[in-house]
Amino acid sequence: MVKRARESQPDLGCVLRHRCPTPKAIDPALEASELIGRLLAPLTVESFLSSCWAEKVLLVEGPPKRLGPIIEQLSQLNLEDMLQETPSEQVHAWLKSPTETALQSVPLEPAAALALQRCGQAALYFRAPEALEDLLVPGICTGLRAAFAGIYPGDGRPRGEIETFVAQRGHVTGWHTDFQHNFTFQLRGSKRWRFKQGPVKNNVRALTPHFLTKANFEQQMKLHVTCDPSQPDFKPPESFFADAEVVDVTAGDLLYHPAGIWHHVEVTGDTESISINVSISCASWADLVSDAIRQSLWSSSRLRAPIVGLQDFVEAKRMVEDRLREAKKHINALRAEDLLSPVMLEPRLPSRIDIKRSRLGHELPITQQMSFRFSHLSALVQLPDEIQSESEEAQRHERGR
Repeated sequence: MVKRARESQPDLGCVLRHRCPTPKAIDPALEASELIGRLLAPLTVESFLSSCWAEKVLLVEGPPKRLGPIIEQLSQLNLEDMLQETPSEQVHAWLKSPTETALQSVPLEPAAALALQRCGQAALYFRAPEALEDLLVPGICTGLRAAFAGIYPGDGRPRGEIETFVAQRGHVTGWHTDFQHNFTFQLRGSKRWRFKQGPVKNNVRALTPHFLTKANFEQQMKLHVTCDPSQPDFKPPESFFADAEVVDVTAGDLLYHPAGIWHHVEVTGDTESISINVSISCASWADLVSDAIRQSLWSSSRLRAPIVGLQDFVEAKRMVEDRLREAKKHINALRAEDLLSPVMLEPRLPSRIDIKRSRLGHELPITQQMSFRFSHLSALVQLPDEIQSESEEAQRHERGR
């Protein structure tokens, strides 16, 4: 299948458009810097982070063969096999209510979901195989230089996932925003996306008025209004979207769209649309700083004490002011080095470290002129042998997955 080159379009508003000049295959197993380089080409990582990340939509056009290695890991897009391989306990079928324009998300067993989709009655949403997720999510995070922020503390799992979307012509996902940063790979068919910049940058919750149920409405709106009290609406009026920018996406294209941007998606081609979306939710600066502050405050027995005896407001206020002074003392003692050590910038940082054998940080230059200080937030603890053996067994199991 030969993809016809589209005319270059000017970069307008919140959308940047580029055509991949040398479309090399995007193999998820590539080393991170090479992987991100092929995803973003012709942009460099530096230019993407400075001019696009969290700010603009990026469309990189490419031929379908560029995504061949990803399609191979998705059973050559055989839907029945894909549904059997998903780690999702249930497949979500998006149904249009007869009396509402909003979507209803119904969890189904794979066989029932497949039957609905083949009848053209539903669009399907489910997780991609873990093997693909374990390559693409850490690869993109590492390529974007997220370092420690790209993994969850403790178990070291990547902070993201891959969703698969399957839909027929005419399916519409209404206006909504996401809290993740998204890299969408169009594997088959075509879609028309509409984008409009929202008022909240780097939002921590989505706004999803396109769903029939409003289960997360209260939490979403509290955070939305806290970020921007001048925008109290769950969804802006239709007039707000009148000048939305249109992006047509076909097989082989990559689309980056940041958290917080309003978007509307319609399947346009006669061919069934299949796409995957790599959702990245890196730790924020608020996560790093607030976790450090909490851990520092735990070192104070007065701040660890349970809150009891709050009867009189004047006395309660005095107690709070006293604890606040105590907290400020601990916070002011923190330094950047307490929150960030050089080894945290190393890729694939393990969740457990054998101090006797670890070579983490062995390449860091150390001279006689350097001085060292203990961090307020970290401690080295030698675990009993039986716990170490359990950890090593878990690591062997993880490597063999």
